This record gives sequence, C-alpha cells and structure tokens, in this order.
Amino acid sequence: MIWFDLAWDLQHILNPWWWQINVMLLIVLVLVGYAGIKRPALAVSATIILLPTYLFRSRLAFLPFTYLELLIWVTCISWLWYSVHHHSLARGTYPYRLPIVLLITAATVSMFVAPNLVKAAGLWRAYFIEPMMFFVVAYNVTRNEDGRRLILWSLGISTLSISLLAIFQKFTGIGIYEPSWMAPDHRRVTAIFSSPNAVGLFLGPIVAIYTGWLMTELKNKAATLLKLVVIALALIAIWFTESTGTLLGLAAAMAFLGFFGWSKKWTTAIVLSALIVCLAIPLTRHRVIETVLLRDTSGQNRIFLWSTALGHLTQNPKNFLLGAGITGFAELQDSARDPLKIEPLLYPHNIILNFWVETGILGVLAITWLIAAFYKRGFFSQRNWLTLGIMAAMVTVIIHGLIDVPYFKNDLSVLFWIIIALL
Repeated sequence: MIWFDLAWDLQHILNPWWWQINVMLLIVLVLVGYAGIKRPALAVSATIILLPTYLFRSRLAFLPFTYLELLIWVTCISWLWYSVHHHSLARGTYPYRLPIVLLITAATVSMFVAPNLVKAAGLWRAYFIEPMMFFVVAYNVTRNEDGRRLILWSLGISTLSISLLAIFQKFTGIGIYEPSWMAPDHRRVTAIFSSPNAVGLFLGPIVAIYTGWLMTELKNKAATLLKLVVIALALIAIWFTESTGTLLGLAAAMAFLGFFGWSKKWTTAIVLSALIVCLAIPLTRHRVIETVLLRDTSGQNRIFLWSTALGHLTQNPKNFLLGAGITGFAELQDSARDPLKIEPLLYPHNIILNFWVETGILGVLAITWLIAAFYKRGFFSQRNWLTLGIMAAMVTVIIHGLIDVPYFKNDLSVLFWIIIALL
C-alpha cells in the first residue's frame, strides 16, 4: 500500500482517506496502462501531470518504490506493447545516444563505488534508468504534433496544481514543510515539496517553455489566455518561494529568449540597464553584492558544501575520477558539518559538483556532452519561439543549478529528460 511523504498537516488531511486514495491510485494506474495501449501520448501526459506523486511511497519486500515509478513503468510497457503491435518502433533515430550511454555507464560504476549499494541502486534506477526510459517514450510521442501539444498542456496542468497550492499556502500557512518558513512576516511556500527551492526548480523551466510557446501562437486567443494564466500563477508562486536561484535562472532564460528571438541589441541594452539600476539603488545593490559574493547565510552554506565536495575530489586520483558514489556525498557532508549551523544536505548544490561527486568525472563529461548536443540540435534546427523556449528552459536549469540541485530528485530528473525530448 501507498503512504504519503508530505508535510504533517497535509498528511493529516489525507490520512482519513487513506484506503480511498489507494484504490483511486490503483484505478489511475490501470487507466494509464489502458491509455498507453490505445494512445501513448495520453499515458505520457498523465504521468507528467502526476510527477509530484514520487512523494507517494511504498515497498515490496526489500525494494522501495514510488507511485511515480509505477506510472513510468506502466507508461513504458504499454507504449512498447503499442509500438510492437503497430510496428512503430523507431530504429536508429534517437539523438544523444552516445552521451546517454556514457551517463548510464558513469552512473552504474558509481552505484558500485557508493557506500550503500542497496540505497544507491534505488537512486540509480529512479534518477537515471527510469527517466531515460521515459525519455524514449516522450521523444517518440513528441514527433507527432498532437502528442507534443498534449505533453505541453500536461506540463501546464502540473504547474497549475503546484502554483495554486503554493499561493494557498502563502495566505494560510497550511502544508508548509518546515515550521521556520510558516511565520507570516517571512513565509516561504513549499507546495507539496519539502523546500521552497524545490518549487522554483520545478516551475522555472516550465515558465520558460510556456513563454516561448505563448509567443508561437498568439493568434489563438483562448490558448493564449490559458498560457498566460499558467505563467502568471507560476511566477506568483515562484515569488512567494523567495528563491534567488529561480529568479536568476528565469532572468537568464528571458535574456536568452530576447537575445535569440527578438533583438540582440535591445536585449543587451535592457540587461545592462537593469544591472545599472539594481546597483544604483542602495537596497538592491546590497542584496546583489551579498548574493554574488555569497556573504549571506545561504551563500556561506554553499561555500561549505562546495569546499567539502572539492576537498574529497582532490584528495586522491581515485576520488577525482570516481567521486564519492551515488549517495556518497551525504555521508561526507554529514560527518563534516556543524549541526548547529548547517542542515544535513544530500548534494553540493552545484550542477557540476553534483554530477562529479555522484557519478564521477565520466558523469560530468556525459552531462556536458548531452547539454552541448542539446543546444547544437536546437540551434541547427528550424528555430521558432517554442524551440527557443525549450532551450531557455535548459538555461534555467543550468543557471539555477549553479547554486542548487536541478537534477537529483525524482520529478526533476524526469522533467530534465522531458525538456530533452521536446526539442
């Protein structure tokens, strides 16, 4: 049976309906499987809408799993049945094959390097194998225009649910994961997740995609209005998280869209003007300097995380090549931190260091190669606003990822591969 890994008050609301929710989840699983057999795009869309259900967990003997993982397996198996039945399996047409093979190799090696093989195997499955399986299905679905639109709208529905819950939390305080974020004068929303940054990491890339998609079809007034609603509510939710990383990522994404889709000269002028204004106003100047120089508490925590990761990686050639293994950094950080100053964290909060300590130098090479191939494919394709929006979404991931963890989480790893598949 399924249990909930949510804030205590959200769990308290759901617990009386535990049996009913379990039955409903089972029915949804059957419907997703049936949809995948009839029309795979519907199964993919349903899985995307339900990305946050990785917080619904269960266990079969010694094997833990999430409801999201069940959805991915049902979607992939039903798609495979559909493809074999309709003779529609694509052969030799998948992009990114070599960096994907390299990333799987790096992750597999790191699983055996890890201090806890069983735990590492579970994350190897959840962060690499299953998201890549889902990528194969999503890539096939997005080759059809109707399938692509279904996936885009499903991203919007998922965004709306997270945004509305976050906005509700801002005014009520209900469901916020940490008590320290509940006080009205400095409330930070978490939606269904365990941190405000998790909300921004999820919503930021989708806002970038929807901004590009919005510019693609301005003539359709109803669709334009719906996209504007998705973007507006997501931006409000992001603002309520007070996540600096998300705001920086989105600012970089909008600059990317303006530079490549509108005017290089005017975009450069606007960005420079905004920087000058921010530095000219004392209040914003102080905040920018504190953030850039990492003088605030969050910045000091990141300096500690980065120095811990680099200290391990430069300790000897083995660590430099293999990192700490999947889940290895959590033990390093926990043994080195001051529990009164720094909370236990799982990753170094930098996209390069995250991959380096978890998957070794091969993982860094693989993810760099993959992202470079992604942009090469984007720039050499028939570019339009939607293509630029998808590329801008990856900009958001990278920029926010300089100070956070944009991949090593169930929903974020799948979202990363959805962005790859959409291009």
